[in-house]
Amino acid sequence: MVQTKSVGALPGGGFLLAPVPSEGIFTRAKFDEDSYEIALEFRRFYENEVLTRVNELDAKAYTEVDGKKIPLAIKILRDAGELGMLSAEIPEENDGLGLDVRTGCLFSEFSGGCSSFAVTMGAHQGIGTLPIVYFGNDEQKERFLPRLATGEIISCYALTEPGAGSDALSGRTTGVLSDDGTHYLVTGEKTFISNGAWADIAIVFTRIDGLYSCLVVDLHAEGVSRGAEEQKMGQLGSSTTALIFEDVKVPVENLLGELGDASRIALNILNLGRLKLGFGCLGSMKYAIDKAVTYGLARKQFGQPILSFDMQKGRLAQMVMKTYAVDALSYRVAGEIDEEIEASGDGDKQAKKVSVVRRHALEASICKILGSESLHYVAQNAVFIHGGYGYLNEYQVERIYRDNIVDMIYEGTNDVNRMVIFNDLIRNIFSSEIPFREKVGNLEAKIRKGKISLKVPESVPESLAPSYKRVMASKNALLYALNHCLIHSGKNVRNEQQVMRDISDALMSIYAMDSTLAKVIELVQDKGDRTTGAEQAIARLVVHEGTKSVRDHSTEALLGVASGGELKRKLEVLAQLYVPMTSHEPVAELKRQVADAVLEAGKYCF
Repeated sequence: MVQTKSVGALPGGGFLLAPVPSEGIFTRAKFDEDSYEIALEFRRFYENEVLTRVNELDAKAYTEVDGKKIPLAIKILRDAGELGMLSAEIPEENDGLGLDVRTGCLFSEFSGGCSSFAVTMGAHQGIGTLPIVYFGNDEQKERFLPRLATGEIISCYALTEPGAGSDALSGRTTGVLSDDGTHYLVTGEKTFISNGAWADIAIVFTRIDGLYSCLVVDLHAEGVSRGAEEQKMGQLGSSTTALIFEDVKVPVENLLGELGDASRIALNILNLGRLKLGFGCLGSMKYAIDKAVTYGLARKQFGQPILSFDMQKGRLAQMVMKTYAVDALSYRVAGEIDEEIEASGDGDKQAKKVSVVRRHALEASICKILGSESLHYVAQNAVFIHGGYGYLNEYQVERIYRDNIVDMIYEGTNDVNRMVIFNDLIRNIFSSEIPFREKVGNLEAKIRKGKISLKVPESVPESLAPSYKRVMASKNALLYALNHCLIHSGKNVRNEQQVMRDISDALMSIYAMDSTLAKVIELVQDKGDRTTGAEQAIARLVVHEGTKSVRDHSTEALLGVASGGELKRKLEVLAQLYVPMTSHEPVAELKRQVADAVLEAGKYCF
């Protein structure tokens, strides 16, 4: 594996305080050949067995296996299991592949294009299996993981309750220890459970002696019942039901971790789920672009392909640049997680993963939000490129658009994830996990002296030097705005939710700019100017759009906490910090360059 290091960037928002990593970040091009080939084999299976049958899957079709009718989705899932494709992150000693986090994320990207099946698979091999991988004891791993790896048994994750949505840890399902101490009697209801109708076991969160805990529950046990399939807007081919438990006997040996470990298990699994959801959205973004390009080149109006019209080229370029940015930042996060795990030496590998992923919770939430919201933009515009035909089921893009809505709701709504980003950042500031005080002190001193220089490293190509300065200026602007929000409100700023949203949105824009520019700088260093024109255009467009976002949100954050003469002075300082961010770009020409590269390739080609 090629090693990369994002110089000076600590997890938990440290990228805000560090230079653009001009020495490179992890990208998909840096996978070792064996890991990439394993994932590519999965993608070939997915294209042949899933993407050719999306209409059947959406209709929840059944098929016959050994004289018994089973859901087609479960048949395909088990076929994938027989090929080893459900076991990417299951340890080798438990019949898994034992792959690293970034390769597991590559699998998630390669599941793009059919959200219904991706949810079926993810609920099983992700949130339905990883709690046992990371928090199970040796006996539990030996008992469950080999059968989960093959799809012999199907799993699901039962956290949400009718009265507990975003407040997920307030569930009222209870487990009472039996008189003989051999089992718990579980009673309660879980809702919106993916794989609810099809699963054999469930990871169930329940309150035991007042302590919220986690059990592996056999869904074929007496006292378990399943609600009717929910009638949904999208992801029609996935199973979503309630699970009802009435004095269900669960052996005490099925307790994951210790009593009271629910929050530790749930939140860490959510961090992984958010990261992988971002990758799944990335795969669907590329799939939607390919559908739009194929249609837009074939469909002619006024004697020419509709994607040859300049407005449509601009639309396509915007879709591509958002996708490229999500690609860059997502693989950066996954690469940094594995890099930190590898650097931590010997020991309990699964415990290390939990700890390291927790440290990257802020970045995982960015992946989830930007992945899901960028897919929303891409899918919507894929429909627009199709025109009236995009409204028809036959052309698939309307399905991608509908399926995407829930991406912005589950694994924590995007509003909740914005709060996660802000709260993690503030916690890391007050605990000195990131050197915020030192950086902001230096910035304030430079402001007082009127000497704010933005130096560009020699390793940055001349063509990207202005973009580099704009990103660094954006970081200074957000640093200043955030610092004065904290000066004004202190820790009470957590009650200013609109201010929190502005800070989080500006921070996400910076991460997208930072990651995209870092990726393209290294690409130009490796391949030169002449063959990377489209990628440089993408980087300049991402930075152009990102700086506008930072300006707007930083200003609005200050407007939310300050007033009068104090506000006027701070806005004057911000205006000075914004000056290097306002250089002009030939946006229309850059978009034509990006669109032409994609149209020449006939697909997303980056």
